[in-house]
Amino acid sequence: MHIGVTLPSRTGPIASVGEKARRAEEAGFHSVFGYEVYRNPFNLMTAAALATERVTLGTGLAAAFSRSPFEAANAAADIDDISGGRMFFGIGTGVPEFLRAFHSTDAKHPLGRLSEYIDVLRLSWEYLATGKSESLDGQHYQFVAPPINPWGERELPRTSIPIALAAMGPKLVELCGQKADAWIGYFATTKYVNEFVRPHLEAGAKKAGRDPSEVQICAEAVCSVSPDRELAMSRARKQVGFYATHPAGVQVAAMHGLEDAVTELRRNFAREGIAAFERTDDRLVETLSITGTPEEARQKLAQYEGVIDHLVLHTPYVPPIEAEESEDAFANILDTFGGIARAAEETSAVGARA
Repeated sequence: MHIGVTLPSRTGPIASVGEKARRAEEAGFHSVFGYEVYRNPFNLMTAAALATERVTLGTGLAAAFSRSPFEAANAAADIDDISGGRMFFGIGTGVPEFLRAFHSTDAKHPLGRLSEYIDVLRLSWEYLATGKSESLDGQHYQFVAPPINPWGERELPRTSIPIALAAMGPKLVELCGQKADAWIGYFATTKYVNEFVRPHLEAGAKKAGRDPSEVQICAEAVCSVSPDRELAMSRARKQVGFYATHPAGVQVAAMHGLEDAVTELRRNFAREGIAAFERTDDRLVETLSITGTPEEARQKLAQYEGVIDHLVLHTPYVPPIEAEESEDAFANILDTFGGIARAAEETSAVGARA
């Protein structure tokens, strides 16, 4: 199992992103991920690329529906170029409220749009590399290579970049099995992955005539660790609570019999706003995150071995968590899991040579 970490970047100077990525690489992590909350994840991963030599660079996630697929393909190709082929392109629809408020679009018809989006991403890379590609005349997107390209081709480290699709509903998970290189999600408990994600990935792969093992399972797991257990729990309550109110979070909580905790959290959020997340039910935190003292957290991580291919430890960052708290949480993740991540990379390298 590969182990990565998200770089705290909602607050604090963007200039520090590269330094954080370098620290993660030196600690032994397989990957570093950036996310899209105001700041552009492609810019964040560019900063990380310039400061590192080995780690995989993941967007977790970049919003698809606020960008044309050609623009997104070109941006991903930039990072792949700068990094020498280390880009891992995680995409999702984008936050519906942001799409409506800021991008003059919406998240309607996600299945059809994402299906065509993935097709156009790959056609875009083919066209950039060769100057030629097939055309696509879809319901949502069109791609027609110009008959004459005066600019010529673009040199690419790879003619295709791994695409990870964020999917929590059954049809989108099946689409992932049909077309994506990886599934990416959060609150990916072993029960949820084994009983929901894997069966739907396999169903989608079967429809496309693919081997399900071709689709990597990647999860961003909320991770809050500290020698002070209550401090770790306090940060995790805010992050887990923030995510748990989302419909996808409710789905996972329901699998674990925790609907009552989510219902109460939503009720409190409607009355109190984000202050309600400070009182997120600890049952949700214990079930849906890797939280506790370093020893407790290492034990919780071990349960994902053999279930998740690529586990990304997600640093708490949502309001009211401040930049200094996120930085401390990030440093604790590096200290707690760096040795395990390095050992996993060494084991993987030995297996690849065998």
